[in-house]
Amino acid sequence: MAITTARIHGVRPFPAYRDHTRTEPMLFQCEVMFGSPSSNCGGNGICKIVATAQNDTAVFLRTSCSHSRAFFTTTDDGAGAVLLFRRDWLCSNLMRRHFRHGILEMPEPCPIPGGITTNLGLKINELPAGLHLIEEQGAFLRVRFQPALMI
Repeated sequence: MAITTARIHGVRPFPAYRDHTRTEPMLFQCEVMFGSPSSNCGGNGICKIVATAQNDTAVFLRTSCSHSRAFFTTTDDGAGAVLLFRRDWLCSNLMRRHFRHGILEMPEPCPIPGGITTNLGLKINELPAGLHLIEEQGAFLRVRFQPALMI
């Protein structure tokens, strides 16, 4: 009898003891609407964030180039917020208008939904206004919202 095993990359075994705590960051799926809140979602920045169900397939269909799906999480220290966008979730118009030159310009703050703030234990309840760096991480664009990282 021959036994074969397969290794799945990125999967780590959990310890057998009971007191195991999970250290991976929590990700919330959301829909991000671009624009400025005071100008009815026109202009630059992030106008609104809507939390979506993890199994909601309707959010995966792009119906407009004014919004995109994203993952919402916290910074490593838990003090700030992070939005992760896959490049293929962003239309070319959003890339040119909001993600150019490695900076996301937000003239006004954007409120964070209460459910996300509570579940992640965020100390902030809105994404701050300012210029925020866009970091490229493979297929993802990462935007951190933390006063210490603003330019």
